[in-house]
Amino acid sequence: MQNSGSYPDIYAVVSYVQVNGVVGHPATLPCTYSTASGVTTMCWGRGACPISHCLEEIVWTNGSHVTFQKHLRYKLKGKLSEGDVSLTIENAAQTDSGQYCCRVEHRGWFNDMKLTLSLEIKPDGNGTVTQSSDGLWHNNQTHVSLAQNSWMTTSKGLYIGICITAVVLLTVLVVVITKKYLCIRNKLEQLNMVSLNDSQTGALQSAAEVGVQAEDNIYIIEDNLYVMD
Repeated sequence: MQNSGSYPDIYAVVSYVQVNGVVGHPATLPCTYSTASGVTTMCWGRGACPISHCLEEIVWTNGSHVTFQKHLRYKLKGKLSEGDVSLTIENAAQTDSGQYCCRVEHRGWFNDMKLTLSLEIKPDGNGTVTQSSDGLWHNNQTHVSLAQNSWMTTSKGLYIGICITAVVLLTVLVVVITKKYLCIRNKLEQLNMVSLNDSQTGALQSAAEVGVQAEDNIYIIEDNLYVMD
């Protein structure tokens, strides 16, 4: 039985969902997003959500209708205009077990909503899926449980990108400061050498001038002696 209600906005922050289904019955992988800013493109794929788009794409929608469908068993039965892009797999088989990615694209970097779901198809059970008051999906062996993951894929990618950028910028800053310091130190050493040379030259010139003045004084004394005679 397909639930036509909308799912809570918790899916915007949950990064992992476990879904159990039964062979031969429909299995629904829940995924919704807010349409406050309008509908948008999204995709379903096999495997965890990659950096962009979906791996092994099975369904694409432009927000209003399905634009790609790998097989007729893959259907979006929810109201796309309300952001319900839950995937229903008709006549589920055990080979359908595995990870699925619901990716809702938004403009800007790291803004996509990425939800990874793990589907397990069991060989027995009645396969009916309903939603209970506690927000989980139950009915005998078929249910959906939500798992809050503190390290969401999007946040982890964002944090890694920020850390790498910060390390690169810090390294560049250290290199620039070091080069500037060495350049200034070399200039100061050159100025000190010039000042030292100037001081030594001035001292030699002063000594020479003193010697010349002493000789002049001797000549003057000798001249005075001759006059006295």
